[in-house]
Amino acid sequence: MSGLNRPWAVVAAAIGAAAVVTSGVAMASAGAEPDVAVVAAAQAQPTTHTSPTPIPPPATKPTRPARPTAEPEHVFLGEPVRTGVNGQGGELVFRFREIDIPELPDIHFGLFAGRTDAHGVFAGKYGTNEAEGSDKAPGFHAASIASDLGRIPAFGYYSGPVAKVTAKIGRKTVQAHQANWNLDASIKVWWFDYTTVEPTDLAAFDAAGKPLPLGNNQFHRG
Repeated sequence: MSGLNRPWAVVAAAIGAAAVVTSGVAMASAGAEPDVAVVAAAQAQPTTHTSPTPIPPPATKPTRPARPTAEPEHVFLGEPVRTGVNGQGGELVFRFREIDIPELPDIHFGLFAGRTDAHGVFAGKYGTNEAEGSDKAPGFHAASIASDLGRIPAFGYYSGPVAKVTAKIGRKTVQAHQANWNLDASIKVWWFDYTTVEPTDLAAFDAAGKPLPLGNNQFHRG
């Protein structure tokens, strides 16, 4: 979700200049007696004064609107899922983010993988979410291989009572790390140790070792 920086509007107020009027006074020629009739006529004629155009009060400068705050690119849900795995860019951290897409009415969240630096600032590297059905249907969701994007390992989440997540990496079956989401204990984040070999055959088991529904267990590459 991105925001827009809208330019501020600036209004300039124009102030009109007043018209300046100068009145002239008739004077007799130097060294000559003034003509009585002329003087009397001048005295009898009323003097007219032109009032200057009134100066309008200065326009009130409109209050500058506050600069709009950019909308956050992502709305995160719940607490960060910390892994304790440090590497380039900081600690490997997972965050759930809100999904609000009318075409996906049953998908309300996705998963974001990133790094948190020494100051606690989270930098998302790779985001993924379910693209059909429900985000809480039993099984795997958002299984992803981000590899070299900040050295993010294969990761995803599982919906259901999973106790163990495994995959084949090379010729070995390897168990993933996992952690609960604080907003919903039925959602488990899982991730493998970083490797350049892509995992396959993603599987899930309950506490008794019984296989659980696979859901969407196919990896997607970022």
